[in-house]
Amino acid sequence: MNFRRRTLFESLLAWLTPASASQAQPAGRRPGALGGYILTNKEHTHRAEFDVVVAGGGIAGTCAAIAAARAGAKVALVHERSMLGGNSSSEVRLYPEVSTNHNVWSKEMGILEEFHTEERKFNHEPYIEGLMNSQWDLVLYDRCVRESNLTLFLNTTVREVEMKDPSTILALHGVQLGSERKYLFTAPLFIDATGDGAIGFRAGADFHWGMESRSQYNEPEAPESPAPQPQMGSTLFFRARDAGTPLEFRRPEWAASFPTEADLAGRNHSRFDGGYWWIEVGLPHHQIDANEQIKHEALRQLLGVWDHIKNHCPNKARAANYGLDFVSFWLYKREARRLLGDYILTQHDLQDPKVHADSIAFGCWYIDVHKPGGIMARSKPNTKPSWEASGTIPYGIPLRACYSRNIGNLLMAGRPISASYVAFSSTRVLRTGAIVGQGVGVAAALCRRFDCSPRELAARHASELRRTLLREDCFLPGWTNEDPADLARPATVNASSEAALQFQESSEFLKLDLPTAQLFPVSTAMLQTVELLLRSTLDRAVPVTLGLRAADFVYDFRSTADLATATATVPPQSTGYIRFEFGITLDPQRFYYVHVPAIPGLEWAHHMDKPDQPAVSPTGCTAARLTGATRWEPLRNSQHFCLRLTPTQRPYAAENLVQGTSRPDRWTNLYVSETLPATIDLTLPQSQTMDTVQLIFDTDVNRHSRQPLFVYPDCVKTYEIQARVNGIWQRVAGETGNYLRRRVLKFAPIRTDAIRLTIQETNGAKQARIYEVRLYNSASA
Repeated sequence: MNFRRRTLFESLLAWLTPASASQAQPAGRRPGALGGYILTNKEHTHRAEFDVVVAGGGIAGTCAAIAAARAGAKVALVHERSMLGGNSSSEVRLYPEVSTNHNVWSKEMGILEEFHTEERKFNHEPYIEGLMNSQWDLVLYDRCVRESNLTLFLNTTVREVEMKDPSTILALHGVQLGSERKYLFTAPLFIDATGDGAIGFRAGADFHWGMESRSQYNEPEAPESPAPQPQMGSTLFFRARDAGTPLEFRRPEWAASFPTEADLAGRNHSRFDGGYWWIEVGLPHHQIDANEQIKHEALRQLLGVWDHIKNHCPNKARAANYGLDFVSFWLYKREARRLLGDYILTQHDLQDPKVHADSIAFGCWYIDVHKPGGIMARSKPNTKPSWEASGTIPYGIPLRACYSRNIGNLLMAGRPISASYVAFSSTRVLRTGAIVGQGVGVAAALCRRFDCSPRELAARHASELRRTLLREDCFLPGWTNEDPADLARPATVNASSEAALQFQESSEFLKLDLPTAQLFPVSTAMLQTVELLLRSTLDRAVPVTLGLRAADFVYDFRSTADLATATATVPPQSTGYIRFEFGITLDPQRFYYVHVPAIPGLEWAHHMDKPDQPAVSPTGCTAARLTGATRWEPLRNSQHFCLRLTPTQRPYAAENLVQGTSRPDRWTNLYVSETLPATIDLTLPQSQTMDTVQLIFDTDVNRHSRQPLFVYPDCVKTYEIQARVNGIWQRVAGETGNYLRRRVLKFAPIRTDAIRLTIQETNGAKQARIYEVRLYNSASA
């Protein structure tokens, strides 16, 4: 039987292969792969020329395309699916992960925050994996079609990369489903946002696949020996809904089986309406080449998990009325080829970061290398590693890690950026990919403006790159506003009121079973006393020594040197403030932290803000505990330990509006009023012509809401801008009903010596909170 099949196949192949296959084809034909011919007059090939071509329309590619278009480049966004968003789209439904659950002052802003705040206001579904719906798709689509410089090519897959020479891409060859069109996309610059690094791979870019050994980059979290295959898997999500009546589910014979709770040990399935990241399938399959096999296996596992929830789980009665409303057939993929740049991010960049001159974005996710096997390794569920091993400090990502080192006109955004496997486990997440995309998009546009390569841009024009990104509300750790076109920078700023630093008292206490610290901003040149709200359950008095250290950043507890110590005694069986006398001269306008050792029997009053409510925990203050041998772990989502400082600190002055950057970093960088309404006057050294005011409001950089139909309560809602012209204040702009963070208001050019901003109302907070005011004359900016 097998012999006969082979013979028929070989005969058919011989019949299909003409003797003249090697000869020139007649007009209207081209040679086929098997020696036949293809009719070229049935093909419709369109050449499309752009300044920048972005391949891949996940949120990294979408942000890259929008950023490049806004910066003046003519952009093509080529995406193989019918909706934008990639892993975050309603086709896959991984929500862009909440970074603030894993680090402090780390919420990604810029274009991504535009998406988030718009989608949350109008989406009726919670922001949870498995529940992402078409509202998210529509927001991304809307933001793209608004840009006149951006052309979308959806349902278009790139099949070939045509090279001009070994280091230069000439064109991408694409095919669009539905229209039956072929496209030749040409541009001086290309951005690989495909997730898999497919463009770089086909162009011959240097890349890594697999895991480097511990010794290669001296990374403690890398394996002892290198591995040719990476170990993280891919996931399918589902959506289940309550039908209001009992629904039966019958497991297909080909699906996996999970008859007992032990079969899902360590895999939380108490919430069953949205699906789980841990339905993950990878090894032993190749995560790219075996994509379809992985998808089938993931579907087997998903249906087996649903069968368990419906028919075997001890809590199956809760799921009795639930049925599957959606099952993804497009994998959420974690792995990627890592295209190598002039800089390779490693574990050291994540845990002991440096300030990069060519920084374009930041990362903050922990070192998150999933265990091999995924759900196939039932006895080995993935567990979050210790902070000592995996904790990161928000770290800069340089442009040098986002262009290919051997393909001169190729940049990368999203998963394929230049990183070791350990560093990749942090940089791979969606939100980091999105802000890297924005940075790369701006970089590509500036390459066209300066007629230079990405490498030359990093070396010669890093300051222009930073200025552009900071103006667009991107965070670059360690860098502040240096824009010479910003007319507000030399202004004198005064406000009707300025809030003082105050730590909300709490009746909740946390045991001092670990060394504990509280970081805070100091605005004065003297720190006289620090008082801690402590409780003792002991029957004896206890001496406590409090250390004081300097911190370079709001999230930085790396210092091990005490500037001073003070000792006080805690009475037995007591609750109250304990005063520590320091009387020390300090450098003002910077962060410091106090720390106490573990003391059994003592507790420190501890506050945590209520989710989705106005911020109470003071901005620029970070609580932490020493959970390992050396690495302080910050307490996330707006927490603090209760203390009082003398003299009173005022780190939220109006002058913060025209210096620093648009989030806490080396300083609070935030203005907070005592009450509403609040008025801020910016008085210029001399009259200036201007037509643009840019404002950055507070949509909470320390917390991330999952709530439907939500607006951030601290964000300014109603405000007015006036200009003083010949001594008379006149209204030039304003808004009612605002819920967005970055607002750029344009008006007819005026010549003025002062601008007044009046905040009348927020979306729920009792104070005005503003990070930045910029003033521009668009004719010269």
